[in-house]
Amino acid sequence: MREWDVFLTVVALVSFLLAVGAPIIKLNSAITKLNTLIETSMKRLDKLEEDDEAMQKNSRQAHQRLHDRIDGVEGRVNDHETRLSILEKGERRS
Repeated sequence: MREWDVFLTVVALVSFLLAVGAPIIKLNSAITKLNTLIETSMKRLDKLEEDDEAMQKNSRQAHQRLHDRIDGVEGRVNDHETRLSILEKGERRS
């Protein structure tokens, strides 16, 4: 009887280790895959944020250049308005 008790205990222990060990190994594998996926996603997110910052900077510079050109054109339009007003006043006097 003693030998059977030892044998059954060993079989029960091995069965328990297999029953618990297999899911733990699968879980460990899944966690490793998730960690890799998260690290890759974070690197891509960091790159996207850097690209976004660069694009916003370029956009601000482009808007500033456009506003500068608009201001320059407004000044020229005002000069033309002044010239037209002077010419119209001169024609009225004649």
